[in-house]
Amino acid sequence: MEHLIDNIINKYMDENYFPSAVCNIFSTEKVYYYKAFGDVNVDTIYDVASLSKIITSTEILMLINDGKINLNGKISSYLPIINEFQVLNERLKDVTVDKLLTHNSGLIDWYPFYAEEGTIFEIMDKVTGKYEKFSGTLYSDLNFMLLAEIIKSVTGLSLEESLDKYIKQRLNIKNICYCPSGRSNIAPTSYGNGIEEKMCKERNIEFNNWRSHDKALTGEVNDGNAHYFFNGISGHAGIFADVNAYADLCLYYMTSRDELIKSSMTEHREGRGLGWQISESFPMGCGHTGFTGTSVYICKDKNIAAVTFTNRLHTKREAKDLFNFRKELHNCILNILKKGRN
Repeated sequence: MEHLIDNIINKYMDENYFPSAVCNIFSTEKVYYYKAFGDVNVDTIYDVASLSKIITSTEILMLINDGKINLNGKISSYLPIINEFQVLNERLKDVTVDKLLTHNSGLIDWYPFYAEEGTIFEIMDKVTGKYEKFSGTLYSDLNFMLLAEIIKSVTGLSLEESLDKYIKQRLNIKNICYCPSGRSNIAPTSYGNGIEEKMCKERNIEFNNWRSHDKALTGEVNDGNAHYFFNGISGHAGIFADVNAYADLCLYYMTSRDELIKSSMTEHREGRGLGWQISESFPMGCGHTGFTGTSVYICKDKNIAAVTFTNRLHTKREAKDLFNFRKELHNCILNILKKGRN
């Protein structure tokens, strides 16, 4: 396995897809592969971006199992503040927790909340009124912003406190946090928010407090909404972790006998489990990706998983898409298992 995986990662590094990578491939019984590439260590901390959503969805599933939330419960029952906003209340009146987890809320995919004044609900009400309701599955950060608000509402905890209670303590997962206090052994993420600047410009949205393009972000979340609006702590982005933290999270999903946890990894709506993504990037299984270059893949049927962190945005060139890299890597892992190599 080692030689084949090395070749794939080195090939994409040589083609400037990312300057560093850490890859951990494992089953419930053993670690098959665990290696760092570039100027990082195997325990280097990365900005995991949207892999934060898997933390949020895991906490939501735990709260469902604890009887504090109902999967089919309407979100307005957990966030009564929604009822105070006419447009938002009308748009979300039939939206359930299940629809947020599967990205079927009808909300738009993204909006720079930091370009507006007000609370998350005030801005979401204003933004919702500007756009038509989307029909079907649309991957949206707004869904997981709302799920985070539900977690805070029903637990009375901050997201940092819920991370500590449900992930660190209950699952005994280490090396995971929001807003890391130190800057050592953290992979640099990007030079400012050039991509989001372009997205705002395309939408004719003005914002004048962008971070510098001259200094690499290290230990400071890349995602604009997470940084500028949520002060680094949000449900859709903000988590910093090493690959071991997410490997331990994968093992929880792979070994759990709980029906809801097992069901979460199967398709509930088009291409979506309960928090998980179902696509050809994750053959015979499920996974999730992060905009910064991170990914998690679980194939429960074959008892194999892979956590691969890269920092693809740490470039002054145009960042490259990792779809083909992930697809090639994950299919290679399955092929190796099929041939009986270890």
